[in-house]
Order: sequence, then structure tokens, then C-alpha cells
Amino acid sequence: MTSALDPRRAGDGDGHTGDPAACVAGPWGRASGLSAAVLVVVSYLVALPYLLQGPGFYLDDWRNLARLDTVGFWRAAEASRFASRPGAWAVETLDYGILRDHPGWWWWFLSGLGALAAVMLFAVGRRFVDERVALAVAMLWVLLPDHTSLRAFPNTAAMTFGLVLLLVGILIMDHDHLVHGTLVVCAGALCLEVMLAPGLAAVWAVHLLRGRGTRRDAVISTACLFVTGGLMMIHPVYNPATADHGTPAPIVSAHFGNGLTDVPAAALVLFVVAGIGTVVGMARFARGDRRPGDGPWLVVVGMAVIVLGMAAFVLKFPTGVRGMADRNFVVSSVGAAAAWVGIGLTLFGRRRAVAVVAVAFAVVLVRADVVFQHDWATSARDTVHMLRAVEARYPGGVPPHTAVGPVVPYREGVRSLHQFFLDDAARVVLGHPIRLSVAETEAEWRQSPADRRLTWDARPGA
Repeated sequence: MTSALDPRRAGDGDGHTGDPAACVAGPWGRASGLSAAVLVVVSYLVALPYLLQGPGFYLDDWRNLARLDTVGFWRAAEASRFASRPGAWAVETLDYGILRDHPGWWWWFLSGLGALAAVMLFAVGRRFVDERVALAVAMLWVLLPDHTSLRAFPNTAAMTFGLVLLLVGILIMDHDHLVHGTLVVCAGALCLEVMLAPGLAAVWAVHLLRGRGTRRDAVISTACLFVTGGLMMIHPVYNPATADHGTPAPIVSAHFGNGLTDVPAAALVLFVVAGIGTVVGMARFARGDRRPGDGPWLVVVGMAVIVLGMAAFVLKFPTGVRGMADRNFVVSSVGAAAAWVGIGLTLFGRRRAVAVVAVAFAVVLVRADVVFQHDWATSARDTVHMLRAVEARYPGGVPPHTAVGPVVPYREGVRSLHQFFLDDAARVVLGHPIRLSVAETEAEWRQSPADRRLTWDARPGA
């Protein structure tokens, strides 16, 4: 069996066809090393605004950090996490135990994980398309703000690590070790079940289209993924019957509209361009323009990755576009990067005009990255400031029925505290728990006596 992705079509068995736009993977030379180095540098530069504005902690972070002092290093991650996502449990146990409550260290670690994912995406991409196209996709993934949570929220470290394992597994598969690569993908799925569907698609794409492994290897790999999926379903992370249900709309908006910019006019322009480019690309693909690395091919592959990346959330679609919700896009954002590069090549070809468009697009994305990271940094400061203000106002202890409100700040989908994590946050920030009500609504806040209603922006002694 041969296909457009099959290296046996021409050239040697390593995929060298003599066509720079075909699926080739030459030796990892100086140019490839330079590309990887650039990806690492840009990954840190893109996250620099968050470091300068003040990184911090959010929601589940408080629980994991507090557990270091209450139950010890090896139980920093909760037992329920071990039951539902064993890989995530291992990552959280180690990274929280080592980095502890040092936001700056976490910035270096999370940015490094993102850089590693970008380098692996480039390494996988260059086996299928021209190296310049692979670099463009990886670079665009770094710049896209539709997964800002992976740069800012320590609790997402396991998700990024799972993405790295998915990419490493695919790379191993394409080196003719189908089962071994699948086992690595399974390890990534144990960090986050969203890796399962892309992993399964990768097994059969690499086997059927690239000619890697035997049919027996493909069957064994499929069985491994199904067993892993069954393990994840035994202890579901959420109950679909009681979970908040969204619609598919945020998925489209996150990758092609206001998930990429906070400027409505710019979001509309991006959405229209994406729509036109997608329709044109798919039409050309249907007519036979399927050369790997060209615009139509990238559009179709990118859209497929988005669908596969969201398959695990089919019972619980994201309810938001930005903020906490965008951790759901850990895999689909990779598809968005490929689709956007494909849209650019489809509409503008390889003419010089595409460079101007690419620069303008990059400016929009970088600006959005700065804005979105500001939301995260501000949210982190909200909790720390509130707790310290409360302690300063009530040094002898917080009176009963004290509430802070009127509602919890929810900055563009970013929330740093919930009542469930209040004591944990206080242990980390103040060194001891406190008792008060974190109001969810103004009505709840007003149930407290007037002299015991605190606001999130209250200053000590005010």
C-alpha cells in the first residue's frame, strides 16, 4: 500500500524523495538544531510578560501546595488523582514537591515544558513535511494564545507533559517502532485522556500511510490504547450526568476568533479569513490537491487534529474560550497551528505577501499573549492581596459570618480561588487557615452583617 505519506513512493527508505516539499526527514543537522534553539528562546520570550507582571497560583494549586506541609511530599497530589490520572499524579507529586510555592521557578518550568513540546512538534512535523513548514507550525503553536493556561497554571503541567509524550510516541512510531511508540502515548494519556483519540489516529496513520509496523503491531497498539482508555473510564474525572455542559461553539471561537485576540474587530476578521481559507483549502483537497505540506493538506490535517483533540470532551464541551477553559485545547491548539499555516498558504501561496500577512498575524497574537497573561497575573494577585488584607484587618481572628465579595473576580475566564480551596490558600499565603465566606453572588455577600462585608480590593485599615 502506498500513499502521499508513504516514503516508499520514491527515494530511499528514510523518506528522501528529492522533493523539498514532500514528506522527508533528513539528518538532524545544524539548521534543525538552530530551529529548535529558536523555538526554545521564543517560548520563553512569549511567556516573559507573565513573569514581569507577577506569576502566581490558582484553584487546585493551593490544595497541592498546602498538602506538602499537611501530609507530606509523596501525597502532594491527591489520591483521587492517582485513581483517575496516574500520570498526572506522578507529575504533580514531583513538580509541586520540588518547586513548591515559588512562582518564579514555576515560570521557568512551565515555559521549559512548552518549549520542549514545541521542539517535539517540530521534530515530528519535519518527518512529514518540508522543514520550513514544520518550523512555521511549531512557531505558530508557541505564539497562539489559545492555550495560555499551559504557560500560567502550574496545575496544567501534567497536561503539557502528556502532549510531549504524545509527540514523542508518534516520533517513535514513525521510526518503525509502532508498539513502543504507542506505550509512550499511553503514558501521555494517563496524564490526560485527551491524548487517546489522537494517539489511536496516529497508530493507523503511521501504519497505513507510512508503512510502519506490521498489522499485528497495529492491532496490539490499538488494544493498548483501548485498555488505557478503559482504565481512565473506571474513575472518571467528571460525572457527565452532573457536569456543566457547553456547546462546540467555544472550540471554533478559541482557535479562529476571540480566543486569539481581545479586540472584537480583529477577532471577526480572523474568523472570516479562517472560514474562507478553510472552505477553499478543503475544496482544493477534495479536487486532488493533497501534497503533504501544502496549504490544503495542512488545513485538512489541522482540522482533523482539532476534532481528535476535542474527542475526549464530547460529553462536556468547554464552557469558555479563554482562561481556565483553554487548558482543554492542549492538543487541539496544535491542530489550529497547522490549520492556520495551511490557510495562509492556501490563500497567499508562497509569495512575498505571505510574509507581510504572517508578521501582522504575529503582532496580533503577541499582543493577545500579553493581555491574556495580564489577566492571569492579576487574578493571582487578587487572592494574595485579599488574604493579606483580611489578616491585617482582623489580626486577632476573623469574626464569624465575614464574607468577601460581592463576587469572586473572574478575569476573562481566570479565577484564582474557590471556597473549597480557601483554607489551603491561606495556609500557603499566611501560614495558617482562616474562616470566612468567599461569596459567589452579591445576594450571598449581603447576607453577612454590613460591618463584616469585605471587598476584594479592600486595603488594610480601610
